Amino acid sequence: MKSAFEQGVIDRFGVLTAAPIPPENEIDEALKDPAFDVFIIMADNIPAGSTIIKCENNKKYSLELLFIFKAFLNKKIGSAAWQVIEANYPDAQMWETHTPYFERRNIHFYLHKCCFKIVEFFSEHHREEHDLTDEFKDVNSSGFFRFEKIMQK
Repeated sequence: MKSAFEQGVIDRFGVLTAAPIPPENEIDEALKDPAFDVFIIMADNIPAGSTIIKCENNKKYSLELLFIFKAFLNKKIGSAAWQVIEANYPDAQMWETHTPYFERRNIHFYLHKCCFKIVEFFSEHHREEHDLTDEFKDVNSSGFFRFEKIMQK
């Protein structure tokens, strides 16, 4: 999991920060907390990625992370995984996720493949309660996008 996220930082900045991405304590929390659903994404019986989903309330869900290993990119696995996720949460009225500004691949995926909309941009001038930019503080001076997807019923 970490290698998939760290690759984006390396691709953009050429170096990796000292801090693990995502932070290990966040991964551990998700694995232990019943509010989180953790799934392995399989392709031909081989792990191709993973996703962590959090139920914020009965109708709002947060896509905490979704990643596909580099060897499986450009094979529509992420899009197929998102379709399965939506089908498995038919009660969802809204989805939310975040991604760093420098992750153009992710931005394209969420906007054009999953039909999310950008609803907020966090930067040094606009921060939220849980400062997402701290995860990338060594390399990220550009901020994060917050995405939402309102489900049509």
